[in-house]
Amino acid sequence: MFRKYLRQISIFTLIILMFYAIIPVISPITTCQTVKASIENDDIYRGMGVALLLIILSKIAQSSDSGKGSVRIDIDNPDYDSNEIDMLAKVIYAEARGEAYEGQVAVGAVVINRVKNPGFPDTITDVVYQPGQFTSVTDGQINLRPNDTAYRAARDAINGKDPSRGALFFYNPKTAETLWWLSTREKTVVIGNHVFAK
Repeated sequence: MFRKYLRQISIFTLIILMFYAIIPVISPITTCQTVKASIENDDIYRGMGVALLLIILSKIAQSSDSGKGSVRIDIDNPDYDSNEIDMLAKVIYAEARGEAYEGQVAVGAVVINRVKNPGFPDTITDVVYQPGQFTSVTDGQINLRPNDTAYRAARDAINGKDPSRGALFFYNPKTAETLWWLSTREKTVVIGNHVFAK
């Protein structure tokens, strides 16, 4: 948001400075003093340079922004469209953004494993929004904007990487509300703060 306003202010400033730089040139020259003033007025040109620099910096910042659209998602599986990839990145970011990369891919793999399992819905979105399954849906964190890492993890999970070893569930034993039930499931691996299970 700030970069957007910075760019708009920079463009507005540049237009104003160009206006003041051009006026002496296009207005009737009545004295040599006017020409001299327009040539020696270096402040206008310095201001134009600063405005241009601000525009360039805002473009650089925009292109390096972490988030949706800045990561190219190459997938080998045509079953998932861009909306499904976005949803997978959202759930990875919401549930595992503090985890190591392997743990983020593993969370994505759990969602993909559920999509493939007949006991769960058959789309990523339906899996994520299945009632009572993901804390991030309940607390609203699913609406956070995913970063590049979450998109890369989504791509890897969709392309078949599965550090969860076929898990259908994951949980943090320190915070899980249904630990009694989850602890009855067969554990496949522990990655960071998450236990993965079938």
